[in-house]
Amino acid sequence: MPKLTVTLNFFKYTSKNTANTSSLVKVMLYIITVLNLIALAAFVFGLMAGKIPPSSNGYVPIFGLFFPLILFANAVFMVFWLIRKSWFTVIPVIILIFGANNFIDNFQMPFHTDSANNAQGVVKVLTYNVQQFRDGNKTPQPGIQSDILTFINNEKADIVCLQEYQTTGRQIYETLKHTRDELNTGIYYYESYFNPKYDLLSGMVIFSKYTAVDKGKLKIEGSRTFGIYTDLLINEDTVRVFNIHLASIKLGKEDLGFVSSPTNESQEQLKVKSLAIYQKLNKAFLLREKQVDLLKDMIVNTTYPILLCGDFNDTPSSWVYHQLQSHLNDSFVERGKGISITFAGPIPLLRIDYILHSGFKTTQYARHRFKRSDHFPVTASLKLTH
Repeated sequence: MPKLTVTLNFFKYTSKNTANTSSLVKVMLYIITVLNLIALAAFVFGLMAGKIPPSSNGYVPIFGLFFPLILFANAVFMVFWLIRKSWFTVIPVIILIFGANNFIDNFQMPFHTDSANNAQGVVKVLTYNVQQFRDGNKTPQPGIQSDILTFINNEKADIVCLQEYQTTGRQIYETLKHTRDELNTGIYYYESYFNPKYDLLSGMVIFSKYTAVDKGKLKIEGSRTFGIYTDLLINEDTVRVFNIHLASIKLGKEDLGFVSSPTNESQEQLKVKSLAIYQKLNKAFLLREKQVDLLKDMIVNTTYPILLCGDFNDTPSSWVYHQLQSHLNDSFVERGKGISITFAGPIPLLRIDYILHSGFKTTQYARHRFKRSDHFPVTASLKLTH
């Protein structure tokens, strides 16, 4: 009898334990399903970000900014349901199919083959936000500037577009001339973001080996200069080159720390800091919308082939990108591989630096893992098609 009692108790325990495990699995599956539905809703809003201007809705652009992360989350959920052989797999698959164009803008399969870089008529372009040659330091560092210029020189680009180019000292334009000579380019065109102080210069610059025949800048009243352009003679063709730096969100270290670890805050601080970050995001979205409207007008009225480089501070799912892509081609989409993350800061998976064009065909594209700024440099080789 004792042996039988022990056996019965064992089966009761096993049955109870199995029931508890089954209940736990059900709870976990319920939580995962809810999280997946939230991710799918975020994905749909992310698709809408390229269609709805920020002035019409202040929340949708946020989903566009974080679309790469949202896309990654949905891919993980889809793989999970596939492994479980669940019918629920159908839902994310259908929604991801509807977002195929956005997927292509964000991710390229690694099957592109590069053409010869030294072919006749091929122009190599480099764009790089150099973060004022600081790389997180409070002031420009000569060592960082030297490393960056050495990297650029080794790339042997025909056209170099730099954002956040900063120098200090009284001979500020002499520094630009020295950089031009160091890069072995014939000309440079520089504009400060704001009216330059006597001993401080920060802005955008285009260095080129080609002859320049015209130049200009782009500025919205009440805000900084956000772009410059120069018309270059390339193989007897006039090409307009834009160097663009659209409005930044201006998140400080404290903001980025909060975004990375929001759970470390009290409920009251969570509300206050979330609102402050939203206001910064919305302000930047609205200003970029105005900037891209002006830029788009210039593109439409330009009769030359166009090379447009720069830091958009926005992803390929954004209103900004879709407005420009409706008139220009993306070198990454033509010849890129993988994700091409260009932001080297704490927020992952962001491609915010671009080389767009019209009248060209991309033969090579590269994002370089050269870390001397909070951005990675991007290069593309392009051939005139007319």
